[in-house]
Amino acid sequence: MSALDPFYAMLRGDADPFRTHPKELRELQLAAMKERFAERRNQIRLLRRRADDMGVETINRHADMVPLLFAHQIYKSYPEQFIDNGRWKHLAAWLQTLSSAPVSDVDMTGVEDVDAWMGRLREGGHYVFSSSGTSGKCSFINQTRADLENVTESCVKLGIHGNELIRRDFGKRPVFLMMPPAGAHRHIEPVLGAAKRLGAESTLMFDEPVLASATISMGRMRRAIADGSAKPSEVAAFQEHAVARQRHTGAMIDSFLDKLTAQRDVPVLVQGNWSLHWTLVERARQRGITDGICHPDTVITTGGGLKGTSAPADYREQIIRFYGIRPENVQNSYGMSEMIGTGPWSEVAQGYAICPWIVPFVLDKTGEQLLNPSDGRGLVEGRFAFFDLLAEGYWGGFITGDKVTVDFSPAGNTDGLQGPLVRQVGRYADLEEGEDKLSCAGTMESYVRGMINV
Repeated sequence: MSALDPFYAMLRGDADPFRTHPKELRELQLAAMKERFAERRNQIRLLRRRADDMGVETINRHADMVPLLFAHQIYKSYPEQFIDNGRWKHLAAWLQTLSSAPVSDVDMTGVEDVDAWMGRLREGGHYVFSSSGTSGKCSFINQTRADLENVTESCVKLGIHGNELIRRDFGKRPVFLMMPPAGAHRHIEPVLGAAKRLGAESTLMFDEPVLASATISMGRMRRAIADGSAKPSEVAAFQEHAVARQRHTGAMIDSFLDKLTAQRDVPVLVQGNWSLHWTLVERARQRGITDGICHPDTVITTGGGLKGTSAPADYREQIIRFYGIRPENVQNSYGMSEMIGTGPWSEVAQGYAICPWIVPFVLDKTGEQLLNPSDGRGLVEGRFAFFDLLAEGYWGGFITGDKVTVDFSPAGNTDGLQGPLVRQVGRYADLEEGEDKLSCAGTMESYVRGMINV
C-alpha cells in the first residue's frame, strides 16, 4: 500500500475533502512526502542535485522538506535564445531537469514555435502548461495525463463542496465561462471539463485559444517599449494590433453579456477571475445596463486579484450588486496553477480551506526558515510555500510570491472546515516592502545551467 493512497481517495471519493480530514492528517502527509521524495529523487535531476548538496537523504520531519522546495522562478530559468532561435531540443533538455519522466526521446522535427513544441510534447504524453508570461517569459511545467485529470476532479470537488447552491443544482445550471476554448494555461482544459459535470450547456466568453507564443511576443514587446529598444515601426504595428484585439475582445464580451442577461430568469453559474468580472461590469455600464442582471440564486466563481486591472476599493461589492446576488453566492478560492486543487473561501470561517493533499509551509521572506508551529497549532505570517502530494509529472514543492497569514488551529472548527485556513493573502511584489529574490533561486538556476551546458 502506498502512503499516497489516502490522498487519492480523498480526491476521487464522494466525501467532502475540505471537511472530512483523517485525524492523523499531518502524520499521513509526512509519510507521503517521504515516499514522494524517495521516488522523485531518482527521477528529477534538479531535485537530486539539490538534495545531495543540502545533505538531505530522507524526509523525517517537515523542516527536511524546506531546502527542497523549488522557487517559482525556476520554471522560467531556460535561456530565452532557446525560443528565439528555435532550439527546441535544448528547451526539452531544460524541461528534462524538472520532469519526472523522460522527454528527450520526443522528436522535434518540424517544430516552428513554442506552441508546436508544447503540442509535440503532448503527443508524447507530456501535457506541458505555461504561465501567462506577462513579463515576456513563460513558465513551463511538465505534467502527466493523470495530473490533468486530477486538476479536473479538484475543480469538480471545489464546485460541489465549495457552494451549496452548486451542489443543489448539480448538472442543471447553464454555465458561463470567461475562458477561451483552448490554450496553454493549465486550468483551461480542466475547467472546461469540470463545467460539463457541474452544469448544463456552457457559453464561452472568448472564441480563440490563448497561445504561449502570443503572450511571449506581447510581453517582450511591452518590455522593449518600456526600455526604449523597440523600433518606431514595431511600436506602430503593436499598437495597431492592440486596437484590433481590443475591438474584437469588446465584441466577444458584448456577445457574452447579451447571452448572460437573456438567462436572467434562471440560476446560472458564472466562472471567471475578479478582473474579468470587473471588466464585465464596466462594459455593462458603458452600455447602460443596470445592476441585478442575474437570477438571485446565480453563483459566481472567482479567485486571484485584479492582475493589473484598475478598479475601486469596493470592486467586489460592486460586482455582487451587478449580478444581483448575495455575498454567499460568490465562490472565491485560493490557489495557483502549480497546485492541484484550490481551497474555497468560507464567510463563516473567514478563511480559505486547503486541500488535504496540499501540505502548507509558511517561510520567512527569504524562503529559508520554516515558521510552521512545531505543535501544528497557531497563527503564522510569512511566505506561502507548499508540497502537492498528487503532483506526478513534476516536483510538488513550490515557494510562491505570496505573503499569507495561515491559521493552523482555526477555533471552533467553524463551517466544518478542517485543517489550516489561509486568513489573509497578498503579493510581496505589491506590498511596500517589495519582493526580493528568493535566496535559493540563484543557486537552483546555476544548477540548471550546468545541467544543460549553457
